[in-house]
Amino acid sequence: MIGPNVTVGNGVKIQNNVSVYEGVTLEDYVFCGPSMVFTNVINPRSEIPRRKELRPTLVKRGATLGANCTILCGITIGGYAFIGAGAVVTKDVPDYALMVGSPARQTGWACACGVKLLLKGIRGVCPTCGKRYAKSSTGLRPL
Repeated sequence: MIGPNVTVGNGVKIQNNVSVYEGVTLEDYVFCGPSMVFTNVINPRSEIPRRKELRPTLVKRGATLGANCTILCGITIGGYAFIGAGAVVTKDVPDYALMVGSPARQTGWACACGVKLLLKGIRGVCPTCGKRYAKSSTGLRPL
């Protein structure tokens, strides 16, 4: 289900049982795994209308949202971030961050190709594709 006032970029993959609610923006090449969940109101109640309290969610280019993960509203998921299966994301996620658990916590960094990076100091190289990265104020940046 794709709700009103949703933006879905080019090359986005939305798997089975995913609802993209009003206020969600998926930039290009985002992957939404099976049964992952977006929310759009922080404190829903059936008998209290909250349509004017929707909080927008932004998922930046190339991010992966694993199966059964939950993304709370009002959050920005950084470019090429990787959210593990079943994670519950409660705060903004830096570019290229690898997030797992409930609540989600950063356990490392992911290459644009999806492989976990090993950093030495502030720099890292993908063991699979050879891309190079350095830490920045928003997470990692490719060199």
